[in-house]
Amino acid sequence: MNDIQKYIFTLLANQGIHSPQQFEKEFLEFAVREENIKNVSLIRQLQVQMTQAWQIRARRLEIAGQYITFPNGMAGRPYTALFNFETLNLTDLTSHSLTGFEGTGLEYDAVTRTISGTPDQGGDITLEFTYNFEGEEEGAAPNVKKLSIIINADPKSLWKDIPSDANGLYSKPDNVAEICQLGGKTLVAASRRGRSHANIGGYRDDDYDYAELENGWSVIAVSDGAGSAPAGRKGSEIACNAVVDYLKHQFTAERSSVIDEAVSANAKEKIKELGLPYLSGAANHAFEEIEHFSREAAMPLSNFHATLVFALVKHYPQGSAFMTFSIGDCPMALLNKDMTEVTLMNKLDVGEFGGGTRFITMPEIFRADDFEARFRFEFVTDFSYFVLMTDGIYDPKFEVEANLDKIERWQHFFEDLDLERKNREALPGMRRGNDDIRDRLAEWMDFWSPGNHDDRTLAILF
Repeated sequence: MNDIQKYIFTLLANQGIHSPQQFEKEFLEFAVREENIKNVSLIRQLQVQMTQAWQIRARRLEIAGQYITFPNGMAGRPYTALFNFETLNLTDLTSHSLTGFEGTGLEYDAVTRTISGTPDQGGDITLEFTYNFEGEEEGAAPNVKKLSIIINADPKSLWKDIPSDANGLYSKPDNVAEICQLGGKTLVAASRRGRSHANIGGYRDDDYDYAELENGWSVIAVSDGAGSAPAGRKGSEIACNAVVDYLKHQFTAERSSVIDEAVSANAKEKIKELGLPYLSGAANHAFEEIEHFSREAAMPLSNFHATLVFALVKHYPQGSAFMTFSIGDCPMALLNKDMTEVTLMNKLDVGEFGGGTRFITMPEIFRADDFEARFRFEFVTDFSYFVLMTDGIYDPKFEVEANLDKIERWQHFFEDLDLERKNREALPGMRRGNDDIRDRLAEWMDFWSPGNHDDRTLAILF
Protein backbone atom coordinates (compact mmCIF):
# COMPACT_ATOMS: atom_id res chain seq x y z
CA MET A 1 0.00 0.00 0.00
CA ASN A 2 1.09 3.49 -0.71
CA ASP A 3 1.00 6.34 1.78
CA ILE A 4 -2.57 7.38 0.91
CA GLN A 5 -3.83 3.81 1.15
CA LYS A 6 -2.13 3.34 4.52
CA TYR A 7 -3.63 6.61 5.83
CA ILE A 8 -7.17 5.59 4.79
CA PHE A 9 -6.67 2.09 6.18
CA THR A 10 -5.59 3.54 9.53
CA LEU A 11 -8.43 6.07 9.49
CA LEU A 12 -11.00 3.30 8.99
CA ALA A 13 -9.33 1.13 11.57
CA ASN A 14 -9.49 3.99 14.10
CA GLN A 15 -13.21 4.09 13.41
CA GLY A 16 -13.50 0.32 14.00
CA ILE A 17 -14.04 -0.36 10.31
CA HIS A 18 -11.84 -3.08 8.89
CA SER A 19 -11.33 -3.92 5.24
CA PRO A 20 -12.01 -7.59 4.77
CA GLN A 21 -9.22 -9.42 3.08
CA GLN A 22 -11.54 -10.47 0.36
CA PHE A 23 -12.20 -6.77 -0.50
CA GLU A 24 -8.55 -5.78 -0.65
CA LYS A 25 -8.54 -5.17 -4.35
CA GLU A 26 -11.64 -2.98 -4.07
CA PHE A 27 -10.13 -1.09 -1.03
CA LEU A 28 -6.93 -0.33 -2.89
CA GLU A 29 -8.89 0.96 -5.85
CA PHE A 30 -11.07 3.01 -3.48
CA ALA A 31 -8.11 4.55 -1.73
CA VAL A 32 -6.45 5.85 -4.88
CA ARG A 33 -9.52 7.62 -6.20
CA GLU A 34 -8.80 11.29 -6.86
CA GLU A 35 -11.51 12.57 -4.49
CA ASN A 36 -10.16 10.40 -1.67
CA ILE A 37 -6.61 11.58 -2.27
CA LYS A 38 -7.85 15.18 -2.00
CA ASN A 39 -9.79 14.41 1.14
CA VAL A 40 -6.75 12.88 2.80
CA SER A 41 -4.71 15.96 1.93
CA LEU A 42 -7.43 18.21 3.34
CA ILE A 43 -7.67 16.18 6.53
CA ARG A 44 -3.93 16.36 6.99
CA GLN A 45 -3.95 20.17 6.52
CA LEU A 46 -6.71 20.53 9.10
CA GLN A 47 -4.74 18.37 11.50
CA VAL A 48 -1.68 20.57 11.07
CA GLN A 49 -3.72 23.75 11.57
CA MET A 50 -5.37 22.37 14.67
CA THR A 51 -2.04 21.21 16.08
CA GLN A 52 -0.42 24.59 15.47
CA ALA A 53 -3.38 26.40 16.97
CA TRP A 54 -3.06 24.36 20.12
CA GLN A 55 0.72 24.81 20.27
CA ILE A 56 0.28 28.59 20.06
CA ARG A 57 -2.40 28.56 22.68
CA ALA A 58 -0.32 26.35 24.96
CA ARG A 59 2.77 28.54 24.52
CA ARG A 60 0.72 31.66 25.23
CA LEU A 61 -0.59 30.08 28.42
CA GLU A 62 2.92 28.93 29.33
CA ILE A 63 4.44 32.43 29.05
CA ALA A 64 1.44 34.04 30.73
CA GLY A 65 1.91 31.78 33.71
CA GLN A 66 5.71 31.99 33.76
CA TYR A 67 7.22 33.57 36.87
CA ILE A 68 9.50 36.36 35.61
CA THR A 69 11.30 38.46 38.20
CA PHE A 70 14.03 41.06 38.29
CA PRO A 71 16.42 41.66 41.19
CA ASN A 72 15.21 44.09 43.84
CA GLY A 73 16.70 47.59 43.78
CA MET A 74 17.24 50.25 46.38
CA ALA A 75 16.19 53.86 46.10
CA GLY A 76 19.07 56.17 45.36
CA ARG A 77 21.45 53.40 44.30
CA PRO A 78 22.40 52.51 40.71
CA TYR A 79 20.45 49.56 39.34
CA THR A 80 21.20 47.21 36.45
CA ALA A 81 19.34 44.06 35.46
CA LEU A 82 19.47 41.94 32.30
CA PHE A 83 16.19 40.70 30.81
CA ASN A 84 17.77 37.36 30.03
CA PHE A 85 15.69 35.61 27.34
CA GLU A 86 18.00 32.60 27.30
CA THR A 87 17.64 31.95 31.00
CA LEU A 88 13.90 32.56 30.86
CA ASN A 89 13.44 30.31 27.78
CA LEU A 90 12.03 33.18 25.74
CA THR A 91 14.27 32.74 22.72
CA ASP A 92 11.23 32.14 20.51
CA LEU A 93 10.03 35.74 20.89
CA THR A 94 9.81 37.55 17.57
CA SER A 95 9.17 41.00 19.06
CA HIS A 96 8.81 42.54 22.49
CA SER A 97 8.67 45.77 24.46
CA LEU A 98 8.94 46.57 28.16
CA THR A 99 7.30 49.82 29.24
CA GLY A 100 6.24 51.57 32.44
CA PHE A 101 9.51 53.18 33.50
CA GLU A 102 8.24 56.76 33.30
CA GLY A 103 9.20 58.71 36.42
CA THR A 104 11.03 55.80 38.02
CA GLY A 105 14.60 56.78 37.24
CA LEU A 106 15.02 53.53 35.27
CA GLU A 107 14.93 52.81 31.54
CA TYR A 108 15.00 49.77 29.30
CA ASP A 109 17.34 49.18 26.36
CA ALA A 110 15.59 46.67 24.08
CA VAL A 111 18.78 46.02 22.11
CA THR A 112 20.86 44.94 25.07
CA ARG A 113 17.75 43.88 27.01
CA THR A 114 19.07 45.80 30.01
CA ILE A 115 17.20 47.76 32.65
CA SER A 116 19.38 50.45 34.20
CA GLY A 117 19.31 53.74 36.06
CA THR A 118 18.92 54.98 39.61
CA PRO A 119 15.46 54.54 41.09
CA ASP A 120 14.18 57.68 42.75
CA GLN A 121 12.15 56.13 45.52
CA GLY A 122 11.07 52.89 47.07
CA GLY A 123 8.01 50.90 45.97
CA ASP A 124 6.88 48.46 43.30
CA ILE A 125 7.38 49.44 39.66
CA THR A 126 4.70 47.82 37.49
CA LEU A 127 5.84 47.12 33.94
CA GLU A 128 3.97 46.05 30.81
CA PHE A 129 5.67 43.34 28.80
CA THR A 130 4.20 42.96 25.28
CA TYR A 131 5.43 40.26 22.94
CA ASN A 132 4.84 37.92 20.06
CA PHE A 133 6.47 34.60 19.49
CA GLU A 134 7.24 32.17 16.69
CA GLY A 135 4.18 30.43 15.24
CA GLU A 136 1.81 33.32 15.63
CA GLU A 137 0.33 34.80 12.47
CA GLU A 138 1.97 37.93 11.10
CA GLY A 139 0.16 40.97 12.50
CA ALA A 140 -1.25 39.01 15.43
CA ALA A 141 -2.20 41.17 18.40
CA PRO A 142 0.68 41.29 20.91
CA ASN A 143 0.40 39.36 24.10
CA VAL A 144 0.57 41.40 27.31
CA LYS A 145 2.01 40.40 30.66
CA LYS A 146 2.46 42.48 33.81
CA LEU A 147 5.90 42.39 35.44
CA SER A 148 7.27 44.28 38.42
CA ILE A 149 10.47 45.42 40.06
CA ILE A 150 10.61 45.94 43.81
CA ILE A 151 12.59 49.02 44.84
CA ASN A 152 13.39 49.00 48.52
CA ALA A 153 13.48 52.29 50.33
CA ASP A 154 16.88 53.52 51.48
CA PRO A 155 17.02 52.47 55.17
CA LYS A 156 18.62 55.80 55.91
CA SER A 157 15.55 57.64 54.62
CA LEU A 158 13.32 55.82 57.09
CA TRP A 159 14.93 57.66 59.96
CA LYS A 160 13.46 61.00 60.93
CA ASP A 161 15.61 64.00 61.70
CA ILE A 162 13.56 65.88 64.25
CA PRO A 163 15.38 68.91 65.70
CA SER A 164 15.78 68.84 69.44
CA ASP A 165 14.11 71.49 71.57
CA ALA A 166 16.59 74.34 71.74
CA ASN A 167 14.83 75.61 74.87
CA GLY A 168 14.66 72.26 76.62
CA LEU A 169 16.54 71.25 79.75
CA TYR A 170 20.29 70.87 79.12
CA SER A 171 19.81 71.54 75.41
CA LYS A 172 22.81 71.59 73.08
CA PRO A 173 23.25 71.87 69.30
CA ASP A 174 22.41 68.69 67.43
CA ASN A 175 25.57 68.82 65.33
CA VAL A 176 28.78 70.82 65.65
CA ALA A 177 32.07 70.84 63.77
CA GLU A 178 35.21 72.94 64.15
CA ILE A 179 38.68 73.35 62.78
CA CYS A 180 41.40 75.38 64.44
CA GLN A 181 45.12 75.71 64.96
CA LEU A 182 46.13 74.14 68.24
CA GLY A 183 49.70 74.20 69.50
CA GLY A 184 51.12 74.49 65.99
CA LYS A 185 49.00 71.63 64.68
CA THR A 186 45.53 71.45 63.16
CA LEU A 187 42.62 70.15 65.17
CA VAL A 188 39.44 69.16 63.38
CA ALA A 189 36.56 67.96 65.51
CA ALA A 190 32.93 67.12 64.95
CA SER A 191 30.14 65.83 67.13
CA ARG A 192 26.96 64.56 65.55
CA ARG A 193 23.68 63.51 67.08
CA GLY A 194 22.95 59.86 66.39
CA ARG A 195 19.97 58.75 64.34
CA SER A 196 18.44 57.04 67.36
CA HIS A 197 18.20 60.45 69.01
CA ALA A 198 17.34 62.39 65.87
CA ASN A 199 14.47 60.02 65.15
CA ILE A 200 12.66 61.15 68.32
CA GLY A 201 13.93 64.70 68.57
CA GLY A 202 16.32 63.77 71.36
CA TYR A 203 19.55 65.48 72.31
CA ARG A 204 23.14 64.64 71.46
CA ASP A 205 24.79 63.00 74.46
CA ASP A 206 28.37 63.40 73.21
CA ASP A 207 30.52 66.46 73.80
CA TYR A 208 34.07 67.72 73.44
CA ASP A 209 36.20 70.69 74.35
CA TYR A 210 39.74 71.86 73.73
CA ALA A 211 42.07 74.73 74.50
CA GLU A 212 45.61 75.91 74.02
CA LEU A 213 47.13 76.61 77.40
CA GLU A 214 49.46 79.45 78.30
CA ASN A 215 52.39 77.06 78.72
CA GLY A 216 52.29 75.79 75.14
CA TRP A 217 50.45 72.61 76.02
CA SER A 218 47.08 71.87 74.46
CA VAL A 219 44.21 69.93 75.96
CA ILE A 220 41.57 67.96 74.04
CA ALA A 221 38.67 66.29 75.86
CA VAL A 222 35.91 64.00 74.54
CA SER A 223 33.01 62.58 76.49
CA ASP A 224 30.01 60.36 75.78
CA GLY A 225 26.95 60.83 77.97
CA ALA A 226 25.42 57.49 78.89
CA GLY A 227 22.28 56.73 76.93
CA SER A 228 20.69 55.29 80.05
CA ALA A 229 21.35 58.49 82.01
CA PRO A 230 18.55 61.08 81.65
CA ALA A 231 21.04 63.95 81.86
CA GLY A 232 24.08 62.25 80.37
CA ARG A 233 24.34 65.02 77.79
CA LYS A 234 24.90 67.52 80.60
CA GLY A 235 27.37 65.21 82.30
CA SER A 236 29.49 64.99 79.14
CA GLU A 237 29.43 68.75 78.70
CA ILE A 238 30.44 69.41 82.30
CA ALA A 239 33.19 66.78 82.15
CA CYS A 240 34.87 68.25 79.07
CA ASN A 241 34.53 71.86 80.19
CA ALA A 242 35.76 71.07 83.70
CA VAL A 243 38.91 69.39 82.43
CA VAL A 244 39.77 72.31 80.18
CA ASP A 245 38.95 74.87 82.84
CA TYR A 246 41.01 73.06 85.48
CA LEU A 247 44.09 72.78 83.31
CA LYS A 248 43.83 76.39 82.19
CA HIS A 249 44.07 77.53 85.78
CA GLN A 250 46.24 74.84 87.35
CA PHE A 251 48.61 73.71 84.63
CA THR A 252 50.26 77.10 84.30
CA ALA A 253 53.52 78.04 82.66
CA GLU A 254 55.16 78.51 86.01
CA ARG A 255 54.10 75.12 87.36
CA SER A 256 54.78 73.18 84.18
CA SER A 257 58.25 74.57 83.50
CA VAL A 258 59.74 71.57 85.31
CA ILE A 259 58.18 69.32 82.68
CA ASP A 260 59.92 71.29 79.94
CA GLU A 261 63.19 70.70 81.82
CA ALA A 262 62.43 67.00 82.04
CA VAL A 263 61.71 66.89 78.32
CA SER A 264 65.03 68.61 77.61
CA ALA A 265 66.71 65.96 79.75
CA ASN A 266 64.76 63.22 77.96
CA ALA A 267 63.59 62.05 81.39
CA LYS A 268 60.39 60.34 80.31
CA GLU A 269 59.50 58.80 83.64
CA LYS A 270 60.00 62.19 85.27
CA ILE A 271 57.68 63.80 82.73
CA LYS A 272 54.99 61.26 83.53
CA GLU A 273 55.53 61.71 87.26
CA LEU A 274 55.24 65.49 86.98
CA GLY A 275 52.22 65.40 84.69
CA LEU A 276 50.21 62.81 86.61
CA PRO A 277 48.97 65.18 89.36
CA TYR A 278 47.51 67.53 86.78
CA LEU A 279 45.79 64.77 84.88
CA SER A 280 44.46 63.29 88.09
CA GLY A 281 43.41 66.72 89.32
CA ALA A 282 41.55 67.44 86.08
CA ALA A 283 39.71 64.11 86.19
CA ASN A 284 38.79 64.62 89.82
CA HIS A 285 37.66 68.16 89.09
CA ALA A 286 35.35 66.83 86.38
CA PHE A 287 33.83 64.44 88.90
CA GLU A 288 33.40 67.17 91.50
CA GLU A 289 31.81 69.57 89.05
CA ILE A 290 29.26 66.98 87.94
CA GLU A 291 28.58 65.96 91.53
CA HIS A 292 28.05 69.61 92.51
CA PHE A 293 25.73 70.16 89.57
CA SER A 294 23.68 67.08 90.41
CA ARG A 295 23.19 68.32 93.99
CA GLU A 296 22.11 71.73 92.75
CA ALA A 297 19.71 70.08 90.32
CA ALA A 298 18.46 67.69 93.02
CA MET A 299 19.08 64.76 90.74
CA PRO A 300 21.01 61.52 91.33
CA LEU A 301 24.64 61.60 90.26
CA SER A 302 23.97 58.58 88.06
CA ASN A 303 21.66 60.74 85.96
CA PHE A 304 24.80 62.45 84.65
CA HIS A 305 26.84 59.34 83.81
CA ALA A 306 29.42 60.10 81.12
CA THR A 307 32.69 58.66 79.88
CA LEU A 308 35.74 60.90 79.61
CA VAL A 309 39.03 60.85 77.74
CA PHE A 310 41.38 63.76 77.50
CA ALA A 311 44.93 64.46 76.47
CA LEU A 312 47.59 67.04 77.15
CA VAL A 313 49.80 67.56 74.12
CA LYS A 314 52.89 69.70 73.57
CA HIS A 315 55.24 69.84 70.63
CA TYR A 316 58.94 70.35 71.27
CA PRO A 317 61.73 70.71 68.69
CA GLN A 318 62.75 67.14 69.46
CA GLY A 319 59.24 65.69 69.35
CA SER A 320 55.74 65.68 70.80
CA ALA A 321 54.63 64.74 74.30
CA PHE A 322 51.25 63.16 75.00
CA MET A 323 49.73 62.62 78.44
CA THR A 324 46.29 61.04 78.57
CA PHE A 325 43.53 59.99 80.94
CA SER A 326 40.68 57.64 80.14
CA ILE A 327 37.53 56.23 81.63
CA GLY A 328 34.93 54.52 79.51
CA ASP A 329 34.97 53.21 75.98
CA CYS A 330 36.28 56.13 73.92
CA PRO A 331 39.52 55.16 72.13
CA MET A 332 42.56 57.41 71.78
CA ALA A 333 45.23 56.48 69.28
CA LEU A 334 48.51 57.89 68.04
CA LEU A 335 49.66 57.01 64.52
CA ASN A 336 53.26 57.34 63.49
CA LYS A 337 54.42 59.55 60.65
CA ASP A 338 54.26 57.01 57.84
CA MET A 339 51.08 55.33 59.12
CA THR A 340 52.75 51.98 59.75
CA GLU A 341 52.30 51.82 63.51
CA VAL A 342 49.53 52.69 65.92
CA THR A 343 49.91 53.32 69.64
CA LEU A 344 46.77 53.08 71.71
CA MET A 345 46.74 55.71 74.41
CA ASN A 346 44.18 54.02 76.62
CA LYS A 347 42.50 50.75 77.47
CA LEU A 348 38.75 50.71 77.08
CA ASP A 349 36.39 49.96 79.93
CA VAL A 350 34.34 47.54 77.92
CA GLY A 351 34.30 44.69 80.44
CA GLU A 352 33.18 41.22 79.49
CA PHE A 353 29.68 42.37 78.60
CA GLY A 354 27.86 45.46 77.42
CA GLY A 355 27.46 46.92 80.90
CA GLY A 356 31.18 47.00 81.57
CA THR A 357 31.59 50.68 80.73
CA ARG A 358 32.72 52.98 83.55
CA PHE A 359 31.94 56.64 83.98
CA ILE A 360 33.65 59.69 85.42
CA THR A 361 30.63 59.94 87.76
CA MET A 362 31.64 56.76 89.60
CA PRO A 363 33.63 57.79 92.71
CA GLU A 364 34.97 54.28 93.20
CA ILE A 365 37.25 54.61 90.17
CA PHE A 366 39.35 57.18 92.04
CA ARG A 367 39.88 54.71 94.88
CA ALA A 368 40.56 51.70 92.67
CA ASP A 369 43.99 50.04 92.78
CA ASP A 370 44.34 50.40 89.02
CA PHE A 371 43.53 54.10 88.94
CA GLU A 372 47.01 55.04 87.70
CA ALA A 373 46.57 52.62 84.80
CA ARG A 374 44.13 55.13 83.38
CA PHE A 375 47.04 57.49 82.65
CA ARG A 376 49.53 57.14 79.84
CA PHE A 377 52.51 59.07 78.55
CA GLU A 378 54.20 58.94 75.18
CA PHE A 379 56.95 61.01 73.62
CA VAL A 380 57.39 60.63 69.86
CA THR A 381 59.69 62.38 67.42
CA ASP A 382 56.83 62.80 64.95
CA PHE A 383 53.33 61.55 64.25
CA SER A 384 50.68 61.75 61.56
CA TYR A 385 47.44 61.76 63.54
CA PHE A 386 46.29 61.77 67.13
CA VAL A 387 42.69 60.59 67.33
CA LEU A 388 40.01 60.68 70.01
CA MET A 389 36.57 59.20 69.32
CA THR A 390 33.40 58.04 71.00
CA ASP A 391 31.91 54.59 70.50
CA GLY A 392 29.58 55.97 67.84
CA ILE A 393 32.65 55.96 65.58
CA TYR A 394 34.53 53.10 67.19
CA ASP A 395 31.73 50.53 67.01
CA PRO A 396 31.01 50.75 63.26
CA LYS A 397 34.58 51.34 62.16
CA PHE A 398 36.55 49.02 64.45
CA GLU A 399 33.83 46.73 65.81
CA VAL A 400 35.90 45.25 68.65
CA GLU A 401 38.71 46.50 70.86
CA ALA A 402 41.17 44.01 69.39
CA ASN A 403 40.94 45.74 66.02
CA LEU A 404 42.26 49.01 67.47
CA ASP A 405 45.72 47.42 67.59
CA LYS A 406 45.69 46.63 63.87
CA ILE A 407 47.38 49.29 61.76
CA GLU A 408 45.55 48.06 58.66
CA ARG A 409 42.25 48.96 60.27
CA TRP A 410 43.54 52.48 60.91
CA GLN A 411 44.89 52.73 57.38
CA HIS A 412 41.49 51.73 56.07
CA PHE A 413 39.85 54.17 58.47
CA PHE A 414 41.87 57.06 57.11
CA GLU A 415 41.41 55.94 53.52
CA ASP A 416 37.70 56.11 54.22
CA LEU A 417 38.04 59.41 56.04
CA ASP A 418 40.59 60.99 53.74
CA LEU A 419 38.28 61.92 50.91
CA GLU A 420 41.23 63.24 48.96
CA ARG A 421 42.00 59.76 47.72
CA LYS A 422 38.59 59.30 46.18
CA ASN A 423 38.20 62.56 44.33
CA ARG A 424 41.15 64.83 44.59
CA GLU A 425 39.63 67.86 42.89
CA ALA A 426 36.17 67.86 44.36
CA LEU A 427 37.12 66.73 47.84
CA PRO A 428 40.38 68.33 48.93
CA GLY A 429 40.78 65.99 51.87
CA MET A 430 42.60 65.98 55.15
CA ARG A 431 45.44 68.45 54.77
CA ARG A 432 46.67 71.32 56.79
CA GLY A 433 45.37 74.67 55.63
CA ASN A 434 42.34 73.11 54.02
CA ASP A 435 39.37 74.85 55.60
CA ASP A 436 37.03 72.47 53.84
CA ILE A 437 37.99 69.69 56.21
CA ARG A 438 35.48 70.73 58.85
CA ASP A 439 32.53 70.47 56.49
CA ARG A 440 33.83 67.30 54.90
CA LEU A 441 34.26 65.69 58.28
CA ALA A 442 30.78 66.76 59.35
CA GLU A 443 29.41 65.24 56.15
CA TRP A 444 31.40 62.05 56.60
CA MET A 445 30.09 61.66 60.15
CA ASP A 446 26.66 60.93 58.68
CA PHE A 447 27.89 57.65 57.18
CA TRP A 448 25.46 54.77 57.17
CA SER A 449 26.20 51.65 59.18
CA PRO A 450 23.40 49.17 59.85
CA GLY A 451 22.65 48.91 63.54
CA ASN A 452 24.99 51.75 64.53
CA HIS A 453 22.93 54.85 65.24
CA ASP A 454 24.63 56.26 68.33
CA ASP A 455 26.03 59.79 68.67
CA ARG A 456 29.40 60.26 66.99
CA THR A 457 32.28 62.44 68.06
CA LEU A 458 35.67 62.50 66.43
CA ALA A 459 38.63 64.78 67.14
CA ILE A 460 41.81 64.53 65.06
CA LEU A 461 45.02 66.42 65.69
CA PHE A 462 47.47 66.42 62.79
